[in-house]
Amino acid sequence: MGVVIVINLKEGKNKFYLGNNEDTMQAVVTYVDSGKNTIILDHTFVSKELRGQNIGQQLIKRVVDFARENNKKIVPQCWFAEEEFVAHKEYEDVWFNK
Repeated sequence: MGVVIVINLKEGKNKFYLGNNEDTMQAVVTYVDSGKNTIILDHTFVSKELRGQNIGQQLIKRVVDFARENNKKIVPQCWFAEEEFVAHKEYEDVWFNK
């Protein structure tokens, strides 16, 4: 297993990202607040130069932590998020309809 680089993710409007600001994001996960207790994780992006460094996984984990902190469930709609939820059984507590 490779070295895991811990990154400092920032929070934006319905997103968590890596970059100086929301105009220069190098990686991002976005979600839609679809009601009082549910968010839809709809998009994950990591720039080519950052791929292979577990940044996508860290973005998904940040949304999972956010959901736990705010008593929400997640609908993983993008393919990457869905794969992460399948791979990480510890996310089942926030997986909507799981």
